[in-house]
Amino acid sequence: MRFVITVGFASLLLFNAIMPAAASDLAANKQLVRDYINNAINKRQPDAAERYFAADYVEHNPHLPPGIAGKKKFITAVLKGFSDYHGEIEDIVAEGDEVVTRTLWTGTQDGPFLGRPATGKKVQFATSDFYRIENGKVVEHWDVVDSLTRAIALGLVPPPK
Repeated sequence: MRFVITVGFASLLLFNAIMPAAASDLAANKQLVRDYINNAINKRQPDAAERYFAADYVEHNPHLPPGIAGKKKFITAVLKGFSDYHGEIEDIVAEGDEVVTRTLWTGTQDGPFLGRPATGKKVQFATSDFYRIENGKVVEHWDVVDSLTRAIALGLVPPPK
């Protein structure tokens, strides 16, 4: 009986020792993504991306340039095109080594973007972003972008009738 109680107590201690670490990893992973969006994009510091993305980072969106250099290049282009570009995380979920966000992006195209001159048009669109984290850095990213809403707002396609 003592053995069963001892094993049960040891299991409980082990469980409590592991769970806070796992919970803190999830919280740290979510904070990493929040900090990336806030610092690199909302505070307009594209070079800050190096703090959040691994050197061997893989971008799975075929429309974005690859690697960390590509991430900084894309952020720079967006910020040149939209002086008030802003991302607001509306939902964030973490499990294992993954973080998923639903983000609302807003801005006014007051500079060149996608080869088009400034239009003065306001955009508001959403993305769902999927990040895989290793050793405190983003190593992979996938996204789903509400491209139609953005394209209509920028005048790239006519609105539906």
